[in-house]
Amino acid sequence: MNQAETAGTPDTRDSLVELRDVHFSYDTRPIYTGLSLRVPRGGVTVVMGPSGSGKSTMLNFIGRRLKPNSGDVFFDGIDIDKLSRAEMFALRKRMGMLFQSSALLTDLSVFENVAFPIREHTALPESLIRHLVLLKLEMVGLRGARDLMPAELSGGMQRRVALARAIALDPDLVIYDEPFTGLDPISMGVIVKLIRELNDALGTTSIVVTHDVEEGCSIADYVYLLGGGKVIGHGTPEEMHNSDSEDIRQFMNGLPDGPVAYHYPADPLDQDLFDGGSR
Repeated sequence: MNQAETAGTPDTRDSLVELRDVHFSYDTRPIYTGLSLRVPRGGVTVVMGPSGSGKSTMLNFIGRRLKPNSGDVFFDGIDIDKLSRAEMFALRKRMGMLFQSSALLTDLSVFENVAFPIREHTALPESLIRHLVLLKLEMVGLRGARDLMPAELSGGMQRRVALARAIALDPDLVIYDEPFTGLDPISMGVIVKLIRELNDALGTTSIVVTHDVEEGCSIADYVYLLGGGKVIGHGTPEEMHNSDSEDIRQFMNGLPDGPVAYHYPADPLDQDLFDGGSR
């Protein structure tokens, strides 16, 4: 980031996650051409952008499911690219993930889904695991559904169970990948409320990746807008809504035309119609 880009961004010392000048391509298709951002500790950082802008790819860098072609990714001051496989596996215990599809284990009950990471990563006695699971389910309002199977749940309930599982180990960071997609208005409102309340109650840091402007801004402490392979805007929700940038205004207001043009580049229509093109 240059001086103008970093003005007003969270300080490095207060950042749990930081990406520095990240470049990445899928084959010959560039995704990032110098992405830099910082995620402050203890808050909700919302990352938005059009489809294909690399929002979910960024999450894969944080969990090191992907590595950038160049640039650095830090978690709590640790350069994760320099960690061994065992060290990275241990670091992931400090991260919780809510997948867009919820990704519940279909053959396990609600209780067993939430208990799974606790059993996998700790040696706690079953009596204590039971208490922890019931407490997490109580936090998302589903303690009474503990014996149900995922197929018996609505989409919104599945998302809430997945959230209880994501916070089962009290992680430092909770990552939400498109948490509002496919939900009815009531379920969406519940998830929005839970993200904010759980972040504050547990003292965690949250990254929410979404293209839903209204819901994202309603819970965000800080917002990043991605486009063209880098950050094209950042600030508080109020600053983003009041921005003079055409790129930011187009996305925040859902305008059909602007820097991201409605028409795909093409020859003039009359030339296409009357000059005898091949198709």
